[in-house]
Amino acid sequence: MIPIETTDINVAKDVAGHDFEVEKLQLRTTDTNVVIPDHVSVFKKDSRHYLGTVGIGWEPVQPEVIYELSQELMTATGGKINGVFSMFNDAVIGISLNLATREYVEGDKVDLNFLMLTSFNGSYGIAGHATCSSINRGTDVNISNKVYNLKHTKFVGNRLQVVKNMLAFYNTEIQLFDEKMGKLVTKSMNKKEAMEWFKSLFPEPKSPRGERMLDNQVTLFLESLDRCYEVRGVGGTRYGAFQALTDYINNHRSVRVHNGRDEEEVKFQSIHFGTSNTLAQKGLNTLTKDFKKEMEFGVEEFIID
Repeated sequence: MIPIETTDINVAKDVAGHDFEVEKLQLRTTDTNVVIPDHVSVFKKDSRHYLGTVGIGWEPVQPEVIYELSQELMTATGGKINGVFSMFNDAVIGISLNLATREYVEGDKVDLNFLMLTSFNGSYGIAGHATCSSINRGTDVNISNKVYNLKHTKFVGNRLQVVKNMLAFYNTEIQLFDEKMGKLVTKSMNKKEAMEWFKSLFPEPKSPRGERMLDNQVTLFLESLDRCYEVRGVGGTRYGAFQALTDYINNHRSVRVHNGRDEEEVKFQSIHFGTSNTLAQKGLNTLTKDFKKEMEFGVEEFIID
């Protein structure tokens, strides 16, 4: 992620190197020049830089589109772009927007961000979700199961207006999340309860090796819990337990790296889309299961497949 602070999408696009267009090209065999019918390759138009191979029904949506969506969200919320990124050698690009900064507990600052991305290799559609980033602990967590995810099909252009309409009302979602965090601060949870809650997020071990692995994870979680308790008012609350979970995920939980992948890319994917995201979602859902249903972040009408 390249840090940046701007409300000018053209400045952000220039910093990120996202000022390009993509196109589909036919795949052909090298020996007989026969067209391969089911897939096409995706390239940058100007540089002919290869981005990926996708199915024949995949329709490109240019990088300009997610910057237009970012402008819609900034206009609706008064937010600003605070980061841009590329992965898989520009096959996945994205933007982070800061919508608000909060102190649910005095001295414990968190940024409420929104992440937008798209891919040109078939790994993602045009997607967006809310994140909560702790300034004190340098942690980031996906706090919405799914806000929108549009696949690159022939219908994607028509559905983008639905996303724009949704983003216009995103201040309401911020308020709902504020209420949820405000309740977590008032709900007590001591260290023993937090440890048992954390253990409940994992499958019950079936072997001595599994028990040792879980014990190691609990030890790391308790280290995160102690770190969170350094801020007065965080300790002994469900809010503190959730912050400790995100600290564990970001700073202690290991990720498997294969095929020469960049470790930071793998960790980013896990936190926002993979197993670490699943763990954080389960943790937040169990901590708030007794809250009113209408306070759920990412309500049904804001979810687009």
